[in-house]
Amino acid sequence: MKCPVCNHENGDAHFCERCGSNLTQTTSSPTPVPNSKSAASEPEYTRWSSTQATSSQASVPSNTPSVSIHKEQARESTGTNDHASAGDNSSNQWNNIVQNEKVQQAKEVSKQYLSYFLSVLARPYQTVKTVGDQHSLNGWLTMALIAVLSSTYFLITFSRIGMDGLFIGGFLRPLLFTVIILIASIALMYAILKIEKITFRPKTLVAQFGTLLVPAVVSLVLANLFIIISYSIAISLLAVSYIIIFVALNSVLFQYPLNRTKAAIDSMYSVLIANVVVFFILYRLLGEIIIGLIRLMLSPFGRL
Repeated sequence: MKCPVCNHENGDAHFCERCGSNLTQTTSSPTPVPNSKSAASEPEYTRWSSTQATSSQASVPSNTPSVSIHKEQARESTGTNDHASAGDNSSNQWNNIVQNEKVQQAKEVSKQYLSYFLSVLARPYQTVKTVGDQHSLNGWLTMALIAVLSSTYFLITFSRIGMDGLFIGGFLRPLLFTVIILIASIALMYAILKIEKITFRPKTLVAQFGTLLVPAVVSLVLANLFIIISYSIAISLLAVSYIIIFVALNSVLFQYPLNRTKAAIDSMYSVLIANVVVFFILYRLLGEIIIGLIRLMLSPFGRL
């Protein structure tokens, strides 16, 4: 048997005659030696690279869900921000549309009222015979202008005199009193027509009354302008504007066929009562103010 250590040829001995190596263990385990040597002779970087590859392959699945979760959260947050910004933009666009519509409506109403005002100013009594429910808004606008312009007249006058409580006594009170006078006039016309059992439309009644009040608006505008020039002319124009209210009340009533039925009171007396009531309300609310302005007109300072 050849010794694997020193290559000495031996017989059937169990030990080498030269080096003394155990020939029995060498022959019984020839296969493990090359395996151990191959394992020992395997390069270090090969085992490290295989270990790293195995660990990296094992770590990839564990990290993948967290990465996907972060991506989904980022997508959700981006989508939420996009929806929020889209909602804000849509609400802003809607507000702009609504505001533009209101502005356009206001422009259309002002244009219509201006054309209506100019046409009525030329022939108010003839126009009152053709107005209908569609002109009721113009009637209310005319009455609103009368209330504002009359209170503006008193405010300017009191400010020039130097009275205290200008805004309340010189603007709010005349504004409220003028509104009460106009509403009372409409209510009296409504009551008389109901007593006379005449079929009419309330909106048409307002449109007719407002149509005949258009000259009063012009008179009040001139009154506000003439305060700077002369108190006497201004107070006269103010009085004319309130006289037009009485003329309009009577003119509207006589547009209808009064005294068709045998009422308890004649139509002439019912119209007269309506005029007295309006005059009483005017005197109680604005009498003191108007009388004070007339005294100012008669003074040397008011004759400028």
